[in-house]
Amino acid sequence: MSKKTEPSLESITVRGKYEIQETEFDVVYSRVKKELEPTHWGTLHRIGESISLALWEMPKKMPKKKAGEAWQKYIMGLRSGVPVFLSIVAVEHLKESIIVEVECHPAMWHIIAYTRGEEVRFTENNVQEALSECTVFVKEVMSIFRAKEIEPVSVYPIIHRREIKNRLLNLGLKKIVEKLDRAERHITRNNFADSLKSSRTAFERMVDWQMKKRGLEKTSNYRNDLDRLRSKGYIDIETTKLLQSYYRCISNIGVHERGEVPAGIFEAQMGYGMTLIILDYFANKLP
Repeated sequence: MSKKTEPSLESITVRGKYEIQETEFDVVYSRVKKELEPTHWGTLHRIGESISLALWEMPKKMPKKKAGEAWQKYIMGLRSGVPVFLSIVAVEHLKESIIVEVECHPAMWHIIAYTRGEEVRFTENNVQEALSECTVFVKEVMSIFRAKEIEPVSVYPIIHRREIKNRLLNLGLKKIVEKLDRAERHITRNNFADSLKSSRTAFERMVDWQMKKRGLEKTSNYRNDLDRLRSKGYIDIETTKLLQSYYRCISNIGVHERGEVPAGIFEAQMGYGMTLIILDYFANKLP
C-alpha cells in the first residue's frame, strides 16, 4: 500500500519554460483561450503579459463575489490529480519569439491550500499521478504553438538550475550537465531510482574533475577522494562529512537499493536538488 503524505505546495507545483514563435502576447492569450474554453477553462486574471486560467464551468448568473467560494467547493469535489490552474507569463521578448514561464497546479494543490491547519493527506501514488497529469497538460498547451522547451517541465521544488548548469558549462563540464539533464528527465518519467543514479554519477564526475584539476591521485573510492581533498585544504572537515553522508545516502537509496522502501518521487527530488546545490558549491568555491 502506498504510504500517505501531505506534500508541500511547492512540491506539487509544475513549471516549465518555453520559447513560442509569436511576437505579441495577445496572440498567445487568444490562442490558449480559444483552445481551452471548450473544455471548461476560463480566464481568472489578465495583467499585462501574464494570464491565469482555471478549470470551472461557472454558472452564468453567479455573482462575482460568490465565485471564489463556489470554485473552492467545486475543486473539493474533483479527483486530486486533475489540472485546475494554469498561468503563462512572458519573461523575455526575442526578435521573432517570446520566452514564457508556465505553471500548473492540480486540484490537490488547492485542496491543501483551502484546508490549512487541518491534516490533508494523499498517497504517494496520488502525488505522482497529479504531477504526471499536470506535466502532460502543460506540454499539451504548449503544443498549440509547437513551442520549444527551454527548461523541462519540472515536478520538484524550484532551484535555479539553469544558472547552475550554465556555471558548470562555463567550466567545460558538459558531461556533468548531461547527467543532470538525464536525472531531470527520469523524474518526469517516474524513473526515480534511475534519476538518483544519474545524480550520483554527476557528483562522481565532479569529484573526478576536482581531483584531476588539483593534481591529486584518485583513491579506491569517493569517500577517500573527499578525504584527500580535505587533507590538502580544499574543503573543511564538516563539509567533507556532509558530502560523504550525502553520497552514502544517495548510493543506498538509488543505486544499491538498501533503503527501507523503494525510491519514490520525494527521494528523487531530494537527490537531484542536493546534487545541484553541491555541484554549485564546487563550481563557486573550487572553480
